[in-house]
Order: sequence, then C-alpha cells, then structure tokens
Amino acid sequence: MNFSVRFSGHETFALRYGWLNKAYKYLNYNEKNEDNLVVDLGVGKNMVNSIKYWTEITGLKPLNDEVLKERYLSDITKIVEQLDPYLEKPESNWLLHYFIQKNYTELTFSRWYFNFSNSQYFTKDHLVSELTDWLLAENQKISAPATLQKDFDCFILCYAKKMNKNFKGEESFVSPLNELKLIYEISGNAYASDFTEHKDLKPEVFLYCLVDFWKMYFMDSSTISVDSILTMPGSPGRLFRINNFGIDAYLNQCANLDSRFYWSDSKGIRSLACDDIRAVNLDNLLENIYSEKN
Repeated sequence: MNFSVRFSGHETFALRYGWLNKAYKYLNYNEKNEDNLVVDLGVGKNMVNSIKYWTEITGLKPLNDEVLKERYLSDITKIVEQLDPYLEKPESNWLLHYFIQKNYTELTFSRWYFNFSNSQYFTKDHLVSELTDWLLAENQKISAPATLQKDFDCFILCYAKKMNKNFKGEESFVSPLNELKLIYEISGNAYASDFTEHKDLKPEVFLYCLVDFWKMYFMDSSTISVDSILTMPGSPGRLFRINNFGIDAYLNQCANLDSRFYWSDSKGIRSLACDDIRAVNLDNLLENIYSEKN
C-alpha cells in the first residue's frame, strides 16, 4: 500500500470549536498576506497554519477555495454548510472523527493509531516506538522523533479525557473530538482506549459510515463480512473502536433501520447483505441523521 506521511502542520494545536465554521466561511488559500488571514479568521498568526491543517485533514472545502491542487474532501462540508454549521450535535463529532481518520493513506499519528494500532494501553514513548517500528516495516520514511512526539501530543490533546478536572491552562482546552471519550488518561503519562460497545453512537451514524466504507472498498459486492467491518483500516468498527458485541448490535440496528440490509450466512462467513449497495444514497443517509424525527 502506498502511504504519504503528514506528522506536522498543526503547530501542536488541537482542533477547536468553531474553527471549521470559520474556515468554511473565511479561509482563502489565495490570500498571501498573513495579516489579512489573521483578521479574517480572528486568530493569532500562530493559529492560521493550524486552521489550514485542520481544514485539509477533515476534508472541508471553504466557500472561496479556488486552489487547483487536488486534496481530500469529505461530507463535513455539507454538514457545516447545511446541517449543523457549528458542529454542536454529538452526531457531528462522531462523523468529524470518521472523516478525519478514514483517509489513512495520508498518515498522521491519529490516523495510524485508529487504523493500524491495537494498543489499548500506552504511554507516549511506547506509542512513538510502535509507530516507528511500523513505518520501518512498511518501508516508509522515518520522521524525526521530535516530530512524531509533537504529533502524538496533538493527537492526545484532541482525544484524551484528562483525569484532573481542575487542570488549568492552554492544554485544558477541550476539542470537539475529546467529547467522544475514545481515549482517556489513566495516569499522568499513560492512556487507555478500549474496544467497547460504544452505545452512545447513533445507529444512523454507524449506518452512514458503514455504507461509505462499503462503497469505497466493496462496491461490487452484495455482502460485507463482519470481520471486514470490525478490523479493516477505514472501517467503522476499527475507527470507532467497537468490539464484537457492539458490531453485532449495530448491524442488527442497521437491518432494523433500513430493510435493504439483512444478515447473510454463507459458507460459515457471517455477513451483512445489500442487494444493490450502489443504489443506497449517502446524502439521504446523512440527512436522515439530522432529521427532526431522529
């Protein structure tokens, strides 16, 4: 598999509330005057590059984006544009996480962790060492340890719940990704990220991500195995760190939500089936997540 690496660019700033809405409305990649970008985005100079980074990592397309270079785009644009402009709903946070992490061929620390690491308990040194070994095994360029450590720091600022509720200062700022509770601090320098049932994830969100994954990797297949949904890079099971029991529960809910999906058990392989996955409209599934009835 071909990878590119992107272990820098965020200036060690976690994604903040409101940044994507600002980027959507005001970010202009053609603006060369940094002072103008500071005024338009309403942040300090040291945060302008970070906002650009998160705009690109999430796949957001700004209103005035006329840059010709191809880059990753996702449905986070439609959410900010029409459905939840300030990403205030819990569903938006789960989808934001999914859109960031599914683009794993452009590696960041967090993309590597959610797609390829099975470590549920770790320290900074342990995970940096694990990533370095993985890059070596994949014949990828090994970034400087300081670069990987800073990307780890940003990853933790985004995702890890702190034990000390009274902690003050810049690092106490909560990213919207933090609310997912996918990673939590268990001591001053150790963290945990369990594979659990994640019952707080709406089945409508899971179904959207499942169909997106299905269309991307198994477009010509009428079935998708439980194992693929659970373990493949880019899959909702792996990205949301859902265990076997949770996957079974969510797939049952998907079949109840939409009659086009049903269980299949062929040759001892348990799979979810859909007669025509191409006909399942992702836009409709996304809009259904935000409909008033849900």
